[in-house]
Amino acid sequence: MRSLFIFLFTVFATGALAQCPKNPEISEELDRAYRTLKFAKFPRDAQAATNVLWSLWTRAPDTHAQRMLNRGMTNLQLGDLTAAEGFLNTLIEYCPDYAEGYNQRAFARYLAGNFEAALPDLVRTLSIQPRHLGALSGKGLTHLALGQPELAEIEFRRELALNPFTADRDLIPNLGTDL
Repeated sequence: MRSLFIFLFTVFATGALAQCPKNPEISEELDRAYRTLKFAKFPRDAQAATNVLWSLWTRAPDTHAQRMLNRGMTNLQLGDLTAAEGFLNTLIEYCPDYAEGYNQRAFARYLAGNFEAALPDLVRTLSIQPRHLGALSGKGLTHLALGQPELAEIEFRRELALNPFTADRDLIPNLGTDL
């Protein structure tokens, strides 16, 4: 009886029986932010639009998912990559269609030097959110870390097409001579 109680408590406390709701509808807000970014004349305007994008990408489907994302991101900031990946694994299991779970787990894996494991998470992020600037940048940096500069350049150019003020522009060879 005691083990049944512990099992039920664990299931309800972790939300294991719950299903992740659909992702929040953010397409209009994303489009607006990308338009602002595309036509930004100054770096501060581009940064403001990028901040809006990050606030949208990190808006989880519900409070349970938001808590897991926040805990994962907090552990990333603290440098506890194992704990971060644990929270993000749980988030992905709960919300397999939520892009930011994969993006943040890719970041944790990248920071841990596990580039081969980061790449599929970035691909999944971009399959859900094709214009995700963080995932495009992360994918480019991951390709660089894997010794694949040609593939990195493709991702950095995709990012540059969306954000003319990206810092990753400095990682694109011959950019000043081929535009």
